[in-house]
Amino acid sequence: MKNTILISALSIFFMACDSEKRSAETSVNLQNKYTVTDTGLYPEGIDYDTKNERFLFSSLQKGAVYAMNTKGELSVFATSSKLVLPTGVYTDEIRNRLIVANADLGISQKSTTESAGSIATVSIFNLTSGELIKEIDLKNFTPNAGSCPNDIAVDANGNIYITDSFSANIYKIDLNYTASVFATSPLFQPKPNEFGLNGIVFHPKGYLLAVKTDTSKLLKISLSNPVSITEVEGTIFSAPDGIELDKNNNLVVVENGLGLGKTYTLSSKNNWASASKISETNIGKEEFPTTAALASDGNVYVINSKLGKFLSGDKSQSTYTIQRIN
Repeated sequence: MKNTILISALSIFFMACDSEKRSAETSVNLQNKYTVTDTGLYPEGIDYDTKNERFLFSSLQKGAVYAMNTKGELSVFATSSKLVLPTGVYTDEIRNRLIVANADLGISQKSTTESAGSIATVSIFNLTSGELIKEIDLKNFTPNAGSCPNDIAVDANGNIYITDSFSANIYKIDLNYTASVFATSPLFQPKPNEFGLNGIVFHPKGYLLAVKTDTSKLLKISLSNPVSITEVEGTIFSAPDGIELDKNNNLVVVENGLGLGKTYTLSSKNNWASASKISETNIGKEEFPTTAALASDGNVYVINSKLGKFLSGDKSQSTYTIQRIN
């Protein structure tokens, strides 16, 4: 990569995805744990498609989005020639679209010497068929710097927000698929050679919540006034990755394998000026949990990526899990 932050970041690679949609509890019968078997898959972002009752998750190594139904059957759902290293995924059932953030850090099967570091896009697929609808280029916002589109949130009007782990930007894509920089701030700036902004959700009260991995901070960003950015007080975790709102609008924070490999469920009594922990689940560093999804049964499920193995050079892992947290 022409950018030193890319190469250095490979040793501390972590990303996120989430969905923040509320899920009406249904009678669908989901297992407590699903096993994903596919050599070299290395999943990262996950969401639950309540319209079609299936998990959808990205593969960092294979450059595709996979589906797993409630019976545990696995299939490739969506891909494209430009989908090299998909990170966050978001199932927008209302508009029947799957939204996928995408980069190229030089470690995917689709990476080339020329492409590494040059790709920063968002892909829109039909949620029913997997057919590609649109690809939006974000690299023009960081022409001379690193970019890693990471996680996705969608507001009540259908606007898309994307974090960038290598820059100090949150991007916005409107319903016409026009992209812009929604918010930029020194508070978003990553430390040298580290990941900055990561997981993001839209809160139904009209703001964004996002985590910053390198500083282990939870930030609140106003939608009406995006220069209004505050740090949520009272949070204690390290290496935060994906975040997700549960059915009660509590926030689930996934701490990946660079931390302790746990999830923390936080609540707030003052509109996320501060937060407190109400529960935690120990998953494990080796499992390397990354992201979470609220399913239609009302429970939150976390995908375990084995990314620690991948970063150590082991591309042979074949077993991963999707598990329900307490």
